[in-house]
Amino acid sequence: MKFQFELKGEQFNPNEWASDNCHLVGDLQIYVDGQLYFTETHITIVGLAKELGKWLAAMRHDLRCNFIYHLIDRDEPILLFDIQQNRMKLHSPIEQFEPPALPVETVKYAVLRFLVALNEQLHKIDYIEKLDRFLTGVVTENTKAILLLEQNEYEESLALFKKLAEEAPSVQSLNNYAWMFLREEEDRDEAERLLQQVLAFEPQSSFPYMMLGEIAIHKQQFEEAKSYLQQALTFSETEEATYNLALAHFQLGAYEQAAQTFALCVGDSGLTQLHEVVSWVYAGVHDKAKALLEGWNDEADDYTGAIEIADVYVELGQFVEAREQFEKEWSSYYTSPYIVSRFAYTLWRLQDKDACHSLIHQAIQQNKEEIKDEQQAELDEHWTAQDRDERIVELTERQHTLEALWQRLENGSVPAFEYDMYPMSGCQLFGCVQHGNLEYEGA
Repeated sequence: MKFQFELKGEQFNPNEWASDNCHLVGDLQIYVDGQLYFTETHITIVGLAKELGKWLAAMRHDLRCNFIYHLIDRDEPILLFDIQQNRMKLHSPIEQFEPPALPVETVKYAVLRFLVALNEQLHKIDYIEKLDRFLTGVVTENTKAILLLEQNEYEESLALFKKLAEEAPSVQSLNNYAWMFLREEEDRDEAERLLQQVLAFEPQSSFPYMMLGEIAIHKQQFEEAKSYLQQALTFSETEEATYNLALAHFQLGAYEQAAQTFALCVGDSGLTQLHEVVSWVYAGVHDKAKALLEGWNDEADDYTGAIEIADVYVELGQFVEAREQFEKEWSSYYTSPYIVSRFAYTLWRLQDKDACHSLIHQAIQQNKEEIKDEQQAELDEHWTAQDRDERIVELTERQHTLEALWQRLENGSVPAFEYDMYPMSGCQLFGCVQHGNLEYEGA
């Protein structure tokens, strides 16, 4: 559930009468599961927010009550939240559709986000009335920083995280500030520096160790990554920490241990399970790898794709199966020289040289067409002459690679298996309601 609003600039009125009569108006939309549920123009938005604030306060004090909002010119409520046990049913005479009952906490959090966002705007325009009294004691400065981030008020969010970390350094404030550098600023060095400060507090949480493990993987410091991630798992057996630990095992050459650890992660025929298969391949336990691939489910929600499966079959020497998988998606797949070489090698090993030659010729012709398109492409501020020239150089190099492929196969060359694994990220923000993260208790 999400509230979106737009204030009407021409209606700003700073006098006391306007405030008392909620004269500030705006447009409001409410979305449920990404669908527009409610929309109203020129609604008295501060008046609505004040009533929502009162309702939220009552709910906070365990006074479970419905929310009812009337407009002067309507007999029936324009918006009603009806409590039904632990869920809440939304009603409105102008609703766009009838949504299912929502968890009470979902509705409360959506209201809180709306109040914080609107209050920020009221402060920015220095409107005579604010919503501070409804938020005091409800929203910590840490929660406010997270809400600002969710509302795309990035600079304000970062500044508040910084203020908290500098004025009151703690596990929570330093960890969350580090998270901003890692995820938003993409500055791993600064994130690591802040997280090392967190360790001085002996944090009793997986969060800082998970981020340090992820950073160490990016820096190819796999022993350090393993140590951090094992520490993280002593606090909480999270998907991210387990996955990244498996990746560290793999990079350290402990392939069987990597496969066993990837197997602990949730997934059905997705990328994580393919990592498990590849780990068994590298461990030389081909029977387990083949058994997993034979049970692959191309109807699974996280299905990884036939081309990727084909590439692993090539490494297992199962060329009939590899060809079958390649052909499933070949017409719709972006054919890099690497993938062309692996499919061509498969056809070569199956002694279907006509198909192999045709595949390579088709790839060469497609690449020629792409070069021609780039040469004729219109230039603008988003695609400059330098961008075009660099792309043509790249495509020309690819052309040379493709043109040499047939001769390399004739000479007995085997295209080397290339397989990449990347660390899993996640939300390690203390106090992030969206991901169910509690605020840190303690220093």
